[in-house]
Amino acid sequence: MQLSLPIVSLLFVASLLITMSAAAWFTRRLEAVCDALNLSPSLLSLLGALGANIPNYVASIVAIAGGHLDVGLGIIIGSNIYNSAIILSLATFVTPGRHGIIFNFKEAQDVRVVGGYALAILLMTLLVIWVLPGTPLVGWLHAPPMALSLLFFVVLVTLGLFGGLALHALRRGHAEGDGTDEADSVYIDVTTKGHVVRWIGEGLLALVIALGGVVVMVQSGQALTADLHMPEVLAGLLVLAVATSLPNTVVAYGLARTDREVACVEEIFSSNSINAALGIALPLLFWRDVLHDRTLLLLDGPLMVALTLGALLCVLRRRVSRTTGVVLLLVYAAWVVVHVLV
Repeated sequence: MQLSLPIVSLLFVASLLITMSAAAWFTRRLEAVCDALNLSPSLLSLLGALGANIPNYVASIVAIAGGHLDVGLGIIIGSNIYNSAIILSLATFVTPGRHGIIFNFKEAQDVRVVGGYALAILLMTLLVIWVLPGTPLVGWLHAPPMALSLLFFVVLVTLGLFGGLALHALRRGHAEGDGTDEADSVYIDVTTKGHVVRWIGEGLLALVIALGGVVVMVQSGQALTADLHMPEVLAGLLVLAVATSLPNTVVAYGLARTDREVACVEEIFSSNSINAALGIALPLLFWRDVLHDRTLLLLDGPLMVALTLGALLCVLRRRVSRTTGVVLLLVYAAWVVVHVLV
């Protein structure tokens, strides 16, 4: 039974709002657990990004598992382009300072490591896309078993890099927590044990609700864009990618407005890493299909990597100016225009 356009639109908006609310609930409970257990801000940033990006990588997994590879890739690539262009640009304008985002030496050192991991993960993700069935590189190899082995190898390297990022966050947590008094830690752990168990239970419930919301959102979003005669890959790159990135936008805005723009930049890098690892590399271990849209290879994937590289270069310079923010906005606008016209 085919639903009417107004009903499909209502389902899409309702599932989007439910998913965003559940993701925000999950993130709040995660933050509460981290605070109760005295986990480090770096680990909290990574775990917070993991919660805020639930709509992104789960939507991609649902699309890829359902046989819509181009849509799944489009959601992640479009989300990462949005993160590096729109969210970073927004942060430069809403920060209390008048000169954009300024890093001190220690902050730049910390963020550039996370940015380096993000760049490496995205480069490997781009290589993953290049070794999918239907790409020129695989056609040139003329050996399906070799191409499949190469795909598995690159996917495992990508997931290994993501594991390295998580390990880095844990190590930073231990280093930052060396001065914590052991007696205080034990006291906190004992008195908040009941609360922590409840928060974990609520977080799991929020995760289940978010997963259900994402399934409905992807299916209704695909139906909506089909009714509007929009190409599948464009639906992933623009409609679903932006919709699933709204929780990240809210989080980033809050961080930048409260003079925590450095954490905002680190979360952008972490979000891009999480999206690529969990939204592309992980599902491709289990589901593979032929890549039909070459634009993902030749334009969108390279732009995702280039924007992340540009953000990392800004961190190395210890400044993301508002002029850079304007340039990022123009790049994103030009990218949208190209997709609309092509």
